[in-house]
Amino acid sequence: MPFPAPTVGPTSATGRDSAATGVKPGPRSAGSAKTPRRPGTSTPRVPPPAPDRLPPRAATPVRRPIVDSTVLEFAVTARLAHEPLTRAIARRTRNPALAERAAWAVTREAGRLRMSPSLLAAVLLVENRQLDSAAVSSQGAIGLMQVMPIHAGSYGCESSDLMNVDANICHGARILHLYLMRARSVTVALRRYNGCVRGANTPRCYRYPVRVLATAARLRRDILASAAPDDRRVRM
Repeated sequence: MPFPAPTVGPTSATGRDSAATGVKPGPRSAGSAKTPRRPGTSTPRVPPPAPDRLPPRAATPVRRPIVDSTVLEFAVTARLAHEPLTRAIARRTRNPALAERAAWAVTREAGRLRMSPSLLAAVLLVENRQLDSAAVSSQGAIGLMQVMPIHAGSYGCESSDLMNVDANICHGARILHLYLMRARSVTVALRRYNGCVRGANTPRCYRYPVRVLATAARLRRDILASAAPDDRRVRM
C-alpha cells in the first residue's frame, strides 16, 4: 500500500523548511527596517546651511588732489610775500640782516618773470652764500648774483650799478630768464648762467646745476612749510 506524499511547506531563502527551523521569514532584512517614531513627536528640522558671508568692504581711501609744488609756491608767495623766503635765506647765510632785502628783490623779480622764487634764490646762494654785495670774482663777476659787467644796463633794470642789491638781482634774474626761454631746459640754462657753455670758463661747472637744484628743493620745502589749506585750491 502506497504511503501518502509528505506535505511540503514554504521554504526559506536557504532552502530549509521554515517549520523545521522555527524561523518565519520576514519581508525585509533587519538593516532596512525603519525605526518606529514615538507618538506625539515631530521630525526635528535641520537648519539650512548659512550663506557664505562676504568679507567687509575696505574703506575707500580719500584721494587728495595732487598740487604742483611750483603752483603751491606761487600761492604761498602771493599770500605771504617774501616772508617765508626771508626765513629760509637767513638760516643759510652769515648775513641775516641782508636776507630780507635779498628775499624781497628775489620775490619781486620772480613774480614779474613768472619764475620760481626758490630757483632764483638758489642761484643767489650758490653764487654768493655770504650775501656780500661788493664781492667780485676772479673772472670779474660782481655782486650777489655774480653778474658780469658786460650785462650792466642791458635788461631794463632801474639801475646799472651791479653792487646795488636790487639792481644786481634784477640783472641776474633777467639773464637767467632769458637763458630759460632760449634753452627750454633748466639744466642747460643754469650751465649758461655759470659760463659753462663749453666747460672751459669755470672748473667743474657741470656740477653747477646739481648744486642749484638741490638748494632750490630745500628752499622750496621751507617755503611750502608755510602753506595753508586755501593755497592748495589755487589754479594758475
